[in-house]
Amino acid sequence: MAKSFHLKIKQSPDSIFAKVQQEAKNQGYMLSGDASKGAISGSGIRGSYIFNSHNELILTIHDKPVLLSWTTIEKKLLSFLVE
Repeated sequence: MAKSFHLKIKQSPDSIFAKVQQEAKNQGYMLSGDASKGAISGSGIRGSYIFNSHNELILTIHDKPVLLSWTTIEKKLLSFLVE
């Protein structure tokens, strides 16, 4: 069962994408794509993301470990955006 998270961001996706990509890598996740859309995977999680024209990140998780809660996933993946 897929689940989507929506997060309004203060900066443009272009200005933060390299930082987010590096932070994901540092934490053992692979982020492929660009500042508009792509995929994320790692730790048993597989998902996709899109930055829309309203500076909103829409992150959709397609697969996750059964014992990992949605709240934990949301906190972990959205932590990549924290400065």
